[in-house]
Amino acid sequence: MSGLLVTVLAIGVGATNGVARSECFPVERLSADDRKVAEEILLKALDSEALYSLVGDIKAISSGWVSLRVDVEKPDLTTAERYRRILSSLRSGDDVFANLQPFWRVFEGKRYLEGVFYNRAAVSRVIRENREFFGFYGLSPSSHPIETVMAFETDATSRRSLAYGLLFGYPRYAIDFFVSADRIQRDKKTFVTRDFFHVPVFSGSKNSFVYAVPKGSTESDADRNLKALCAPILAEYRRRRAQYIGPGKLGPARLLRDWYDDGNGRCRPPFLQSAVKAEKGS
Repeated sequence: MSGLLVTVLAIGVGATNGVARSECFPVERLSADDRKVAEEILLKALDSEALYSLVGDIKAISSGWVSLRVDVEKPDLTTAERYRRILSSLRSGDDVFANLQPFWRVFEGKRYLEGVFYNRAAVSRVIRENREFFGFYGLSPSSHPIETVMAFETDATSRRSLAYGLLFGYPRYAIDFFVSADRIQRDKKTFVTRDFFHVPVFSGSKNSFVYAVPKGSTESDADRNLKALCAPILAEYRRRRAQYIGPGKLGPARLLRDWYDDGNGRCRPPFLQSAVKAEKGS
């Protein structure tokens, strides 16, 4: 049974009925200035690893396309509040949505906040596949994605790195290496040298879908399998991007709305559409 089908069967087909097109990335409800920023953010996200959260079942969460710093002694959250308003429009019901996440650790008097996309079905799947680990935090497959992240975000141990690695969709061997290196650095104050593996994204950035691997590593089967899962999504995005992005064209919100359209006037992520079709055909 495919991973996609397992996801749908596990969360229930009723959870994949999607939303009306008017509720799918409804950036038109924003002011003209905010809509412009929303479209810029969405395009930046699609050009990066967030594509594999927005369209695929590969990354349960993706972050890094909005980043703010707030002085914890004299916090000015005016910009953060604006971004929260803008990000509230970057969603398709509860299937995929964005928010501005504060990080617990403070560096040089600053708290970091980042934009995060959550793929709810994928978060549920990751928790289900790692029940004991996430159960430690009191989390179960029906836990809300934001609840899930904030449950371990304050964990000062290497469990935090493991949790993020699982939700970011990295291969398990790479997660285990990073967690081990993190423990060594904490205990022995020694940095473990490493190499990095990069999964292609539209922007071509080597700082997008990237994860640490042991020094001297060659491409593994897990790396190749991950690239193989991402390749058709990226190829289809390239095709659609050429049609929707550019002067006088419809833009990224419309690109996703049309991509999410199931042909019946409802929108839901493509991987959920595929899984439901597979279930009906089984």
